Amino acid sequence: MKLIRIVSALAVCAALLCMAVGALAAPDASEVPTFEITLPESGVIGGGSTQMLVTASLPGFLTLTLTDASGAQVKALCDYREIHSGENAIYIEARDEEGEALSQGVYTVSGSMVSQFGVESSVVTQSLTINAPEVYEDEETGAQDGDADSGDSQQSTSSGSSGSSSSTSSSGTSSAATSDVTYSAGTSTIGDEGYAIGVGVSDVVPQDDAGYWGLTADASDAEIWAAITRTMVGVDVGESESAYIYDSPEEGRSRLGTVSGISQGLNVIKERDDGWALVEAFRNEDGAFVRGYIRSNKLRVVEPNTTYGIVIDKASQTLTVYKDGERIGSCAVSTGLATSKYLHRETPAGEFITVTRRGTTEYYGMGYCKYTIRINGSYHIEEIPTTKKNGSDFSLLEDSLGQKATRGNICIAHDASSDGGINAEWIWNMTDENKKVKVLVFDDKDRSQVPVGE
Repeated sequence: MKLIRIVSALAVCAALLCMAVGALAAPDASEVPTFEITLPESGVIGGGSTQMLVTASLPGFLTLTLTDASGAQVKALCDYREIHSGENAIYIEARDEEGEALSQGVYTVSGSMVSQFGVESSVVTQSLTINAPEVYEDEETGAQDGDADSGDSQQSTSSGSSGSSSSTSSSGTSSAATSDVTYSAGTSTIGDEGYAIGVGVSDVVPQDDAGYWGLTADASDAEIWAAITRTMVGVDVGESESAYIYDSPEEGRSRLGTVSGISQGLNVIKERDDGWALVEAFRNEDGAFVRGYIRSNKLRVVEPNTTYGIVIDKASQTLTVYKDGERIGSCAVSTGLATSKYLHRETPAGEFITVTRRGTTEYYGMGYCKYTIRINGSYHIEEIPTTKKNGSDFSLLEDSLGQKATRGNICIAHDASSDGGINAEWIWNMTDENKKVKVLVFDDKDRSQVPVGE
């Protein structure tokens, strides 16, 4: 009798399992999709960027718009962007269609989605607060800067702020011009620690083991591979957040700029006994090379992938892939083109690791980029955009490969290169199985030449 009951129970379980499998194989094409929008309660600073979460019941395509208090549309945040069931992270800038920072106030994010079977959702709205940064006056110079020193991390503004650094006195200048951006250099001494770079410095602290920070783009393959596989020191905040570098660890310090969390590398020159570290990096605001101070408890060690590495040379606008110490191919890219109005569009140099794989993303309302992978705050490596989602028209940037043209992202060719068959899809597939691939970005100007803004 027990045996019969067991067999019967197994039969029932098998039947239920078949029903479940059948249900999975045949989703309800008529189901109405639902989704929720989650925005940061603290809002976002005008001109900055932030992350919003969209939690969807079904996969489909999402459209979001931003309107002001009067109900007028400010900008389209995304248009039929592909999303998955569950949580989807979407990064938005607090700027209008012209790139200008949004004014302080309460705005409304409105959206709807269409399921993969074409069924439309109801409209969902959520309020977004745009904050104005507090302004303080430097006691010595009278110069104004952002909010006072109330913390060391903020939501990522690498596609936002374009203000110049809070530099101190200059003891000599040199200048050069690139496009319509002017660069200037000078030095500022801080105690016995060396130099802080406000508007540039020609001296670089000697390093016995500087990895990337002691290299130039014409270094040997052996030197580059050593830098690719070397342990990286990053900032221990979220990948969509950033931390400040200051000109001094003392009271009254000023901010030199921001670096992104998790994925962006720093060169640590010295860790002090007072909880601060002297570091070097390329800041997000305009790609300037800065040396200053960050709290030691903000630092973390990151072990990069030791099989693959990527090198991007902004001077030649090329991407080269290394595997096990050998070059295996290269292709043309297009990096950020800064202007005097939008210095933040300069793609920062430095060392990074690949983090979130975002897939298909919108290209400023004009098209879509596939194979998008975050490497630094709001900056990604991705395929050149198509004018239609999953389309084949790459005319938006195809003719610009090999020269600066983007708003900060590194756009990669669609067609496979003759040198190793490298393209955006190849990079996407490689990073699917290989996490934390280090990306070295070599600058196209001397580190003493720093954009000063207007």
